Amino acid sequence: MSVAYDYSSDRGPNTITDLDALPEEGKGYELVHGWLIPLSPSVVHDEAAEQLREILQPCVPEAYLVRGPWDVRMPDDSIYKPDVAVLDRAAHRAARQEDRRALTGRDVLLAAEIQRPGSGSWNVVHRTKVRDYALAGIAHYWIVDLTEVPVLTVYSLGSDSKYTRTHRVAGDDVAELEEPFPVKFAPSSLTG
Repeated sequence: MSVAYDYSSDRGPNTITDLDALPEEGKGYELVHGWLIPLSPSVVHDEAAEQLREILQPCVPEAYLVRGPWDVRMPDDSIYKPDVAVLDRAAHRAARQEDRRALTGRDVLLAAEIQRPGSGSWNVVHRTKVRDYALAGIAHYWIVDLTEVPVLTVYSLGSDSKYTRTHRVAGDDVAELEEPFPVKFAPSSLTG
């Protein structure tokens, strides 16, 4: 079992420069409020993320593309790496041409996080990122909890810059979503 981190209001000592100084420019870490947090994916986690990308790919409008994990810079200079991100194609192209470090939240239509039981990141995924992704302007946030019966929780950004939970679908029940684009799938299909 991984360590559960407590991200209080105290900011950690690290910056994007510290993240980039790590091997492979910090690819195995997120920078969360000044704290370098190691990512702990697994085969099940990675396969669920890949399956979600494959489900979304044919549904995404032409102006967007599906990627993940992808670096997204938060307003407080945290760097998050959503497991799946639906990115604005023009913003992605501009970032690539300018060799930018990361996209911003406004460049991301949808961020999805895959959460494994016992990973130690429950608070980050379910609390910290719910708040931070909303403040960054990411219109849609999905959490897939890989519990015994997988659960998809869908959030949509309101005009108050806060998320509202719009759907919670478990197991073989089919999520029939219209926003941010029409897509149908059962959470269990991500692990089967």
